[in-house]
This record gives sequence, structure tokens and C-alpha cells, in this order.
Amino acid sequence: MRNSHIIPEYFYKPMYDEKHRFFQLSLDENEQNKYLQKGLREYLLCEDCEQHLNEFEKYANRIMFYEPPKKVRQNSRIAIIEGIDYDKMKLFQLSILWRASISKLEPFKEVNLGPHQEILREMILNNNPGSYTDYGCLQTAVFMEENKLAKGLLMGVDLIKIDGYRVYRFVFGGIIWLFYVSSHNEKFKHKDKFLLEDGTLTISKHPFDDIKFLMDFGRNLSKQGKLNAT
Repeated sequence: MRNSHIIPEYFYKPMYDEKHRFFQLSLDENEQNKYLQKGLREYLLCEDCEQHLNEFEKYANRIMFYEPPKKVRQNSRIAIIEGIDYDKMKLFQLSILWRASISKLEPFKEVNLGPHQEILREMILNNNPGSYTDYGCLQTAVFMEENKLAKGLLMGVDLIKIDGYRVYRFVFGGIIWLFYVSSHNEKFKHKDKFLLEDGTLTISKHPFDDIKFLMDFGRNLSKQGKLNAT
């Protein structure tokens, strides 16, 4: 088994200091903060599976950080991106959700997909991205001061309810990823904001200070004195 990442290593790069360390924060008063030399990993996947997922990871890395699609319409609150490879990007999204579901690491403990876990495994294994409503994901880009994407922001996954849907909320790469895990996503009123099969993706844009759960997270860390930990 390989020492596998759940979230790809390139999402951790903005968090590293000059010694190639990042500081892992915990809201658990009984758990100490600690420096890590590598992104969160565990012995999880074989070499063949790693290589299979790597194809999707490389594509996501390229279009998110190096060669973004050229067709983008945007204003201060929304970006509509065209020209995305639906199959590769959707399978990347599904692979993150599936890996989190089989992980035993603390930040992913709330991800329990039940029968959806095996469905996702088969979809990924067979390169089947499914319909755009199958495990659709809404994305929100988070910006700090001077309109800079909050790339160094990474949090544990939590399960929330939105309009009656079970939603797993990931935060990494400066983006909030909301995965809708339901067999009724076709009825979701904002399904047109999922990655569409024609390669169109709508991303909301919000400043950090406008996102309540992120502000609450920061306040909780401040109360515990963890934002000033060294």
C-alpha cells in the first residue's frame, strides 16, 4: 500500500513555511497543534490505484493553477468558466469525496457515505463521471484582502444540511467544495451551478469575512489561543 494523500499534495504547497512545514490546527482542546512536513497521508491505496487517480489530479492541478480555461465570464460575485474536460474534472471531484469516505484520518471522520461509497468506487474505477447531478459539487472561491485567493486555507470536512440535502463541506485550495450526496439531486434548485456535461462550471466568489462558518472557526481558534501558537 502507498502512503496516500486524501487531498492532493499540491493543495498544501501554499501552507508550507521556509522549512517545508505547515501548522496543523485543531479545535479540540485536548489535541495539540503540530507541524507537519507533508500533507495528510495514510497507507490506503495500491500503486495501480494511485496512478489511476493521478490522471485526474494532474488535470485539476493544471487547470486550477497553471493553464486555466480561457473562456471565463465573471463579475465580483460569480465566475462562469467554459472549456473544462467534464470527465476528468468530475472524476477528480468524485475521487476526493470517495477517498475521504474510506480514510481513517481525523479530519475526514464525518464522511460516511453508506451505499454511495461503493457506487463512487465503481464510477471512478470505470472512468464513469455519471450525470452532472450525480454527486454534484458546488464551488465557492474564498478571497482574502487585495482580492487574493485564500489558497492556504484547509479545514476538516463536516456534514451539513442544505435545503434538506446531505452535503459534505470541504475547504482546500482557496475553495469551499459542497458535495451533494443524494439520489434526488436532479430536483436541486441550483443544480445548474454544478459542473455541467458541456464543460461549464459556475463558481461563486466571496470574501473570507462574508462567510460565517469560516469567521466562527477563526474566532474559536482565537479563544483557544491557537492562532498565535508557534
